Amino acid sequence: MAFLEPEEAEHGQLGVAPPSGEADGDMEAAGDGVVEGAPPARSWRDWLRGAPLSERLHLAFGLVLPAFLLVVNMVRVRSFTIDDAYISYRYARNFARGLGLVYNAGERIEGYTNFLWTVLLAGGIKLGLDPDVVAKVLGGLAACGSLGALYLLSARLRPYGAVPCIATWLFASSIVQSGYAVFGLETPLFVLLVLAGTEMMFRERDRGTGFPYSGLVFGLAGLTRPEAPMFIGIPMLFLGLRFFGRQNLLRGVVFAAPIACHMLWRHSYYGTWLPNTLSAKTGSLAEQLAGGQHYLAEYAGHTWPALLLGLFGLCVAIVARHRDALCVAALALAVGGYVLLVGGDWMPYYRFMSPFEPFCFLLAGLGARALLEPLLAQLSARAADAPEGGTIALAAGAGVLALGCLIALGAFRAQRIERAQHRILDDEKRFWDSAAGGVANWFKEHGKPGEVAVGDIGYIGYVTDYPVLDLLGLVDPVISKLPGGYTRKTGPGYVQHVFDKMPRYFVFVGGADTCDKLPFPAQEKLRKDRRFRGVYEVAGMVRHSKNGYWCVFERPDDAAPAPAP
Repeated sequence: MAFLEPEEAEHGQLGVAPPSGEADGDMEAAGDGVVEGAPPARSWRDWLRGAPLSERLHLAFGLVLPAFLLVVNMVRVRSFTIDDAYISYRYARNFARGLGLVYNAGERIEGYTNFLWTVLLAGGIKLGLDPDVVAKVLGGLAACGSLGALYLLSARLRPYGAVPCIATWLFASSIVQSGYAVFGLETPLFVLLVLAGTEMMFRERDRGTGFPYSGLVFGLAGLTRPEAPMFIGIPMLFLGLRFFGRQNLLRGVVFAAPIACHMLWRHSYYGTWLPNTLSAKTGSLAEQLAGGQHYLAEYAGHTWPALLLGLFGLCVAIVARHRDALCVAALALAVGGYVLLVGGDWMPYYRFMSPFEPFCFLLAGLGARALLEPLLAQLSARAADAPEGGTIALAAGAGVLALGCLIALGAFRAQRIERAQHRILDDEKRFWDSAAGGVANWFKEHGKPGEVAVGDIGYIGYVTDYPVLDLLGLVDPVISKLPGGYTRKTGPGYVQHVFDKMPRYFVFVGGADTCDKLPFPAQEKLRKDRRFRGVYEVAGMVRHSKNGYWCVFERPDDAAPAPAP
């Protein structure tokens, strides 16, 4: 399929004119079925004959309607907030109170990786707003902004012809995007900044002059998530010799400046160059790789049709030597490799794939349109040569085939997202409301201020505002540096560190009908220790929706001193 003339391939674009003086005349873009400057369809018959849709119809079907679908899908799951979001909320609340960016008052530990997001939430709290509302509104707006960036990038990969933008529909029908837009995390802001930075960088390269504002946007992404250097570094490599050009060097400086300032501030404030969460969530490469393989395999099973279309789009990009499409593919593959390396995470529905999906969907949209638009054009050409009675039948058949393919993909996506939404609301939300929510309510009714040792520190820590000993190490620099992967840092020194602190409360995940035997080895190791037995008593048993208990153990005021280890 001849997507590009050699001169067009040099600039890596379809239907976008190169800088002045480097091309002569009009260009034919995307080869089969899309001709730059072709008059738009004035009727269904024109469209069935391969004429492109008008710009208004492209906006309506490729942006406005997907935006409406995205909003609907966000609204459906807006009532759920992921437990880890409350960690950022507590940091933000303490910052707004003047206590600093700390989780426990007086303990300077960086247990978050979303500096810009946390500061934005703190600003909302300072204005008297609920951080959960601020997070969901900002997340929803960011997701809608990402949709606009996708629309622009998709047109760059292949000018819009007879088939509207497909990447935006895939984005709007993704539980990863619509869900995590309103689950309280920084994910949608990071995706927006990465997509906007990529689109701006492509435009700046085409222009060749001017200030590289994309560096600033990528810098903001770097303040939102630590993976940002990957997203600016790969497009820079695709600049070729322009990598050493003045504009790109300035872009690198503009990107690095806020990151460097933040790192210097981090070292002066926390005493470390890297966040505590990095050591807490790593430590066993074998476990991370095994977890990453499982994570990616499950995700592939969840969204395989889009992945297949993405692979076809990659083949199109390789054959056409389409530089921007190949850059998009490299970004998608880099995110997949990163997820494999870090092992994914525990949250439902593949949060770590959120930066992967837009780039994959761009390739999927390229692949789908590269299949359907030439098909429409070829069948319409045959229809023109057919007897008059068969002309409309052949053209209509082409249209029905194109629409049928899109409808089948849409039906699959609709089924998956509806199933995911039900699981989020009927399973995840009910569980966390009954477990973490139930324990937080117990503390509000029966608790006395004192340190709480708990693994799931989000909602419980936010609601109680008690000092927290994080048994998983996100906000504990001792546990985070122990050997083992995330949730498995229970080797030498773990038990000793916990009982050196002797918290007033322990919150453990209990069994189906008892708190006398715990299902997780790390918690059972603590419960069986001599310093626990005879000192801590079961003070509360909170029943959750999965027919088990979360157990609250308390050290009474008159408890005997803990025996020596």
